[in-house]
Amino acid sequence: MLARGSFVIATLAFHATVLPLSARAQTDYVPSAVTPVPASSSLISRQTAMIAGFLFAGALMADPEVREETQEQRTAATNSIAMAGNSFGTWSILIPALSATYLAGQVAGSGEIKGTVLRAGAAAALATAVTTGLKYTVGRSRPDVGGGNFEFRPFSGAASFPSGHTAAAFAIATAVADQTHDGWSDYVLYGAASLTAISRINDNRHWASDVLIGGLVGHLSAKWIGRKMGPVQVAPTGVSVNLKF
Repeated sequence: MLARGSFVIATLAFHATVLPLSARAQTDYVPSAVTPVPASSSLISRQTAMIAGFLFAGALMADPEVREETQEQRTAATNSIAMAGNSFGTWSILIPALSATYLAGQVAGSGEIKGTVLRAGAAAALATAVTTGLKYTVGRSRPDVGGGNFEFRPFSGAASFPSGHTAAAFAIATAVADQTHDGWSDYVLYGAASLTAISRINDNRHWASDVLIGGLVGHLSAKWIGRKMGPVQVAPTGVSVNLKF
């Protein structure tokens, strides 16, 4: 599953290191609320944007080689690991997991847990909406259907670019990481999201450039939700969320 090419190493470094660094610029947690981000701050730093741009350009050129090397290394063991990685970006698993966590927060009387779950769910939903729109607008063929990495047919139904699983995984990882303050959990969260990205390549469902941009979409979706979502009021009568535009 881990390709020998240097591009794979660079992609994983971007997903597991650059994004967590930007995510650590966190605000102090206020129960059922997030301190508003100054309007002048950007969702993504110039450094991260430049790194993402260079990696994406390199990914487009290296996609066939990464796919070939990954498939050569594919085994029953990597497939088993990929099954676990895919679960972090699959809605049929995410919805029960988020619901159970919210219920746990309800039982524990923790507004912090419930607020974090709501933000994570909203971020994943936004990331999924964005990737779905891009998929059918761009119309990139998946590697497992025999298409080339530069085969784009807008509105054809081809839906490889970007990776929706990776976007959802990184959206949740970022949303939760922004609400934690222990430092080490960021590595666990982004590591799990990165495993989802690798799993999509292992399964031959996405090109490396698909998961790269999917991760970025998920990360930015969570950042946007964190900025726009006002206080989350959790009461026995229901939940109210104020989006600020």
